[in-house]
Amino acid sequence: MLVASSMTTLAGAQTISKNDEKARSIYPKAIEFYNNKEYSKALNKVAEMEKLLNNKTNARLSYLKAKAAYALADYNTAEGACKSYFESRPKNDSGYEEMSLIKESIIAYRQAEMAQRQQAAAAFEQAEQERKARAAEEDRQRKLQMQAAAERRAEWAKHQDERDEVEKNAYEAAVKTGTKEAMQNFIYDFPNGKFTAQAKREMNKKWAQPTRTLVKSKYGYTLNGKLIVKAKYEQASDFSEGLARVAKDGKYGFVNEQGVEAIPTKFNMASNFSYGAAAVKDANNVSYYIGTNGERLSEESYLETKSFSEGLAACQDENYLYGFINNKGELVVQHKFNYVSWFKEGNCAVGKNVDGAVKYGYIDRKGLQLCGFMYDEAKDFQGGVARVKMNGKYGLVDRFGSQITCCDYDYIGEFKNDGYALAKRQNLEVYLDKEGQAYAKVNGKYISVSF
Repeated sequence: MLVASSMTTLAGAQTISKNDEKARSIYPKAIEFYNNKEYSKALNKVAEMEKLLNNKTNARLSYLKAKAAYALADYNTAEGACKSYFESRPKNDSGYEEMSLIKESIIAYRQAEMAQRQQAAAAFEQAEQERKARAAEEDRQRKLQMQAAAERRAEWAKHQDERDEVEKNAYEAAVKTGTKEAMQNFIYDFPNGKFTAQAKREMNKKWAQPTRTLVKSKYGYTLNGKLIVKAKYEQASDFSEGLARVAKDGKYGFVNEQGVEAIPTKFNMASNFSYGAAAVKDANNVSYYIGTNGERLSEESYLETKSFSEGLAACQDENYLYGFINNKGELVVQHKFNYVSWFKEGNCAVGKNVDGAVKYGYIDRKGLQLCGFMYDEAKDFQGGVARVKMNGKYGLVDRFGSQITCCDYDYIGEFKNDGYALAKRQNLEVYLDKEGQAYAKVNGKYISVSF
């Protein structure tokens, strides 16, 4: 235990001032706190004494300060106190040997601390080198994958003329057949074809459909200026595949082009007809699909249903998972997705729960997975390209699910008719083509740029 010793030399002067006297009176209390293992209080008393002495100290105060700080593992304060202690040349002081041991202990601690920092720095450096090596390898692999994907797109483009020829022949055959059914089947087979819009115009021109008409807040249909469906419906859609969806008293049904209510207004919900089928929800809130005759496609019922797109429709089973059926009611893609979009250009964005969050990828019409479920967002395809989002950044993928660009853009908009999409990166606005090349728009012209 520390014992209060004489404070005659505490102030380092023969004449004792009032502050010196007050400091001497505090010293025993500091000793008492230390002996009672109240080290923080002892240090507070030492600080109080040092302030009274204008921040001057002596061997006794430094000794007490070093001991208390060392007990608290405050090695910085203890080290400073040790330095002050030995600078006072206290070889005859009773605590000299003990202070020497504290000094050596602190030196050993500092050496161990330094060695630990060096080891940590070396480990960090090694980890950083390994991280950089992994990043470089990942970047190399990504570039190889993107190069392979670009070559695959080029190979696909080489055969586009052949596909165009097949489509052209199919269109000419439909025109030659001259029936509405033949033209509709062509549109089914080539939903995104070059002749599809033309085929739809031909259908509307040759087989004019009744037009939706609003009379006194109710909907009906006219054909060639003649009202063929009385205006009695609260809601009404345009005709699709010979039938139009209508609603009366909160229930949905369908009228045909002759003005007849071909399918009674009895459903709580209904979609337009597409590919010869419509999604409906009956009075019991049971969801299923019906054909143009109003009959169910199959006996299967679902929690939720989506309309048909490119010959397939998403339906949700009792486990809240989506799969896809064809227009015969046959399940062609198993129920295994938590989220689905609609098929566009032969592919569909789908989502799964991954570690508590929904992640998105793409599948083809056979249900084959085109890429991993790794995106926070996955948009529909536009001309063989889709926008994706990962870790807050946007990129582009191709029809095969391969990355065209890395996800390093702050924003990518939809592709416009000119084939370019507005993108933002590093506070700059650029335009991307469908191969991911960036352009600046100057005086209406696109000029290639690089970051």
